[in-house]
Amino acid sequence: MTSRPTVAPVTIIIEWENAIDVEDEWTAKAMTALQAELERSAAGSKTRHRVVYLYDDTAVDPAVIRRTIAASAPRLGEVADVEVTPTHGLTYYKLKNFGVARSTTELTVMLDSDAAPQPGWLENLLKPFADPEIMVVGGFTVLGFNDLLSKTMALSWIFDLPDERKHTVKRAKVHVNNCAVRTDFFNNNPFPDLPIFKKQCGFWLRDFAARGHRYVRTADAMTIHAPHPGVKFLVWRAWTAGSDRDYQVFQENTQSRIGRIGHAFQFLGKKTWRAWSRIWTRGSSVDLPVIQRPVAMLIAFIYYSIATVSSATRALTQSYQPLPPRARRPKLGTASGA
Repeated sequence: MTSRPTVAPVTIIIEWENAIDVEDEWTAKAMTALQAELERSAAGSKTRHRVVYLYDDTAVDPAVIRRTIAASAPRLGEVADVEVTPTHGLTYYKLKNFGVARSTTELTVMLDSDAAPQPGWLENLLKPFADPEIMVVGGFTVLGFNDLLSKTMALSWIFDLPDERKHTVKRAKVHVNNCAVRTDFFNNNPFPDLPIFKKQCGFWLRDFAARGHRYVRTADAMTIHAPHPGVKFLVWRAWTAGSDRDYQVFQENTQSRIGRIGHAFQFLGKKTWRAWSRIWTRGSSVDLPVIQRPVAMLIAFIYYSIATVSSATRALTQSYQPLPPRARRPKLGTASGA
């Protein structure tokens, strides 16, 4: 019988920002799944990982986190060292930076509070680090679904479907709701502090290959992320996505206001066509009945229309400081990112 490889202890950083917004059942599922995964990892081993829940003490009562652990993952403390750590006024990416800066292990894992690890997640997320040149490993995140709205977004949003594993590993992205880093490397290269909501990770990665750093994605380290919790949240998320998109266009495409507006409407056409195609042809992947697909197409169009209005509004009203130009890839002696 072949023994399982030993997994060195890691620090798992989990923000409690998402848990504020999503339905409690998804946070509970994420905790239960994490406990089960760490129990699998610890079976027959003396390895003991460190799990750190980070929260903003201006917005969260730590007793809520402890009650959720007690109810959903009562054995978590038996297989890991669990900490509930306050921060003051820190949001998503700043929480991640804060957590990794206090990691005590060579490797640090970033996981969202509403992302449920699937069997084999931890081992497969860490496996690529056997190559000492790999600095970052991204896992495979899919969106959970349980109703028309969430099924629509599972087909329309940025995450791939569970059966799109091959497509996922080819995409040069790392979603920081499910990734691992070499701790020292990350602390020397933290997430940038930018005037946007959720695209810091994209700007963080954009010069990796040119600077000689390597990262990979693996579809074998899967988590199921909570869906958007209702119409009001989805409208807000679309608006923030649009404003983020305008900042990205300014930095990477054009600083012209007219050009930025043009990109906003180009984005609408591209994303709507993609969403409609996937809803109609892949709806069965999320158990979306044919009769509901026209409504799902309308929801997707409204979502991307809101994002477009937001993006165009920002283009008309906002100015930004340009970032330094992208680094150029050296001609020789540099490994490329995956």
